[in-house]
Amino acid sequence: MAQKNGQSQLIAVGSVIIIALLGVIGWLVHTKNQQAEIIQQHELQLSDAEQVKVELEKEYYQALSDLEEMRGSNTELNALIETQKEDLRKQKVQIGSLISNKKDLAAARVEIQELREQASNYIVELTQLKEENAQLAMDNGRLTEERDILTGEVNKERQLNDELLTVKASLVEEKEGLMTDNEMLSSKVNRASVINVTDIDVQGYKIRSNGKEVKKGTAKNVDLLKICFKANENPIVSEGNEQFFVRIINPQGETVAVESAGSGVLTNFDTSEELRYTKAKEMMYTGTEAISCLSWQTDGTMAKGLYSVEVYNKGFLSGKSTFKMN
Repeated sequence: MAQKNGQSQLIAVGSVIIIALLGVIGWLVHTKNQQAEIIQQHELQLSDAEQVKVELEKEYYQALSDLEEMRGSNTELNALIETQKEDLRKQKVQIGSLISNKKDLAAARVEIQELREQASNYIVELTQLKEENAQLAMDNGRLTEERDILTGEVNKERQLNDELLTVKASLVEEKEGLMTDNEMLSSKVNRASVINVTDIDVQGYKIRSNGKEVKKGTAKNVDLLKICFKANENPIVSEGNEQFFVRIINPQGETVAVESAGSGVLTNFDTSEELRYTKAKEMMYTGTEAISCLSWQTDGTMAKGLYSVEVYNKGFLSGKSTFKMN
């Protein structure tokens, strides 16, 4: 009986062991199948990546070859080709990074298509530029031919012009001689018609609150200057209006001038120099001596020292004097 019980226990233990072994075998089989599937997926991905990489290399080097075929003797065109090749290289590097990350193979294929289209656009652009350059070369050739014809005609005209210039030069020389004589005569006539002025007198005045003018000789008290001069007789000057330009020059050598008060610019015909003047005075000249006066209101900032007064008529200095402010 004891022997029979022992056999039953052995059978039970063996059954458990067999079941356990079957479970282990099943788990190993399942694990192996999963690993096989993973390996197969990696192999497929690796195969796809290699295929995409091959496509990339093919498209890239085909594009480089097409660009090199467009190269010629035009420096600007060749420089553009180098720029385009560099752009394609950068695009290839970017696509290569997508291929390395095998999950982005679809994006890589899209980028390869864009690279193909970009290369085609480059070829179209280069073809258009070559055609434009060819047209320009043709136009330049035609223009060169036309230029040569015109150059020949110009040379003929130049010969005629040289002959005419020789004749003209002699005429111009003769004319310039006459003009010089006329200018000298005109200058003499203008200078002779200047009305000289003498007895130039300048007095300073203080204007009181009631409007009365009081004669003053100190700079700080002077509000108004009165300049009087005598226009002398000149027999060759006809009766009529004559204009005299008065310059007051301060101790610093500057012309006292305020445009809004009547100041301006005159030309000194003796020196051809542009000069500022303080004020102009117009008088009716009858051919005889006459006194003329004008007033100049100061700004209250007259400096002490010696002042100069110059009077011009017809662009020439006709008289000058000085006065002092204490």
